[in-house]
Amino acid sequence: MIGIAPASVAQAGHLMSTTVPFQLLLDPDHLVNNRIGLRKQSFACFVLNMPAWWRYLKAFLSGNRQRRITGHYSNVPGVCVVDAQGVVTYVYKGSGLGDYPPLETVLNELDVLLK
Repeated sequence: MIGIAPASVAQAGHLMSTTVPFQLLLDPDHLVNNRIGLRKQSFACFVLNMPAWWRYLKAFLSGNRQRRITGHYSNVPGVCVVDAQGVVTYVYKGSGLGDYPPLETVLNELDVLLK
């Protein structure tokens, strides 16, 4: 398993050494985002995305702190599962910052590939 993000080298290194149990590859030109069709969000959507702000507040209150912000507010997250032949088997396109599918959903998608 690998992760691909438009993050900085320092941020990826920090995540891999603290919380992410797999390699992170960097895509500063957003080639993967463009390939799987992740959209950009407007400034209004960014500001008015109450679920995203709630997720950030819960993370902050639980002791997680945002480090150096990389990228741009208009970038939205996504999760893509690709099999060994390069076929995309699952795509989740986030609606705003911090909008990821439940981890259990992604793990179930990965289990399907292993069967």
